Amino acid sequence: MTHCSRRRFLTLAGGALLAAPLAGRLALAAPGDWPQRPIRYVVPWPAGGPTDTFGRVIANELATLLGQPVVVENRTGATGAIGVRHVARSEPDGYTLLAPNTTSLIGNVVATPEAVDFDPLKDFTPIGLFVDSSVVLWAQASTGIANFAALRERARDAERPLSFGTTGGGSVSELSVEQLARHFGLNLLKVPYKGTAPQVADLVAGHIDIGVADYPVAAGHFASGKLVPLLVIGRQRLPELPEVPTNFELGIEEPDFTIWNGLFAPAATPAPIVARLREALAVAARSEAFRKVAEGQGNRPIFQTGEEASARLRRELDSRRKFKEQIERGVPAA
Repeated sequence: MTHCSRRRFLTLAGGALLAAPLAGRLALAAPGDWPQRPIRYVVPWPAGGPTDTFGRVIANELATLLGQPVVVENRTGATGAIGVRHVARSEPDGYTLLAPNTTSLIGNVVATPEAVDFDPLKDFTPIGLFVDSSVVLWAQASTGIANFAALRERARDAERPLSFGTTGGGSVSELSVEQLARHFGLNLLKVPYKGTAPQVADLVAGHIDIGVADYPVAAGHFASGKLVPLLVIGRQRLPELPEVPTNFELGIEEPDFTIWNGLFAPAATPAPIVARLREALAVAARSEAFRKVAEGQGNRPIFQTGEEASARLRRELDSRRKFKEQIERGVPAA
């Protein structure tokens, strides 16, 4: 072997040895020169909430897999619409991503389509949905309502309507109970609140009869005997409440008010970058770090991407728009 050839051989061999510890990262390296700088990961909700918590773990995992920092940026306001709109108008170069949930991407469009000024199907490419969350319908213990069957009986025969709290027009707390009222002919009175905390506080205090809340928010009051779980709003029972049925079991299939969280890129993001992001997200969503924050307490890790995710978005948009139209026109539930 000549001196030149030997030197070239040693250079190549040394490069291979250096690359070995980074094999996991390089296996997920994007085509071309992407990414060559930090990636912005826009969360349209405040820091500390569920979407932010899920997003920060996913962002950290993606940073390791892609070899560049993935920086979480909270752009809040208008029930998530401000952050969503910002990403919709960003360059489709793979350096600005969106981490929405059902409310910010689907609920907004159905409730106020003109005001939000974005289209979840035309303005975005889904990288993947990575967690499903179900809320629970609770009763104040002093009402004596022990299960959903008792609620149905009480709400149909009561001289006065039972009161339920809602955290805003178009929210899951409003629409899911409206869905139950229409389906079963329940006599209910809506009481609006400016957030989950005051709603749950009044529910615990007995100022309202029933209300919807995340399991972690109400779990302490359930343990103390102040709240009673009646129904899981979703398609699967919660391990924490194995005896509590779902609205799906009661024959209510659409709209599905399960709340998902996911990752999206602006429309027209190059296909090779989308493919690489999906590959990386698949790994991140199955990581032990993510399972620790996304499993239990009403949450369930999933991974839906490509056409599966797009089909779910189309179905949810269609079913919620039809539901809204039925309410506005006063059409009786089927």
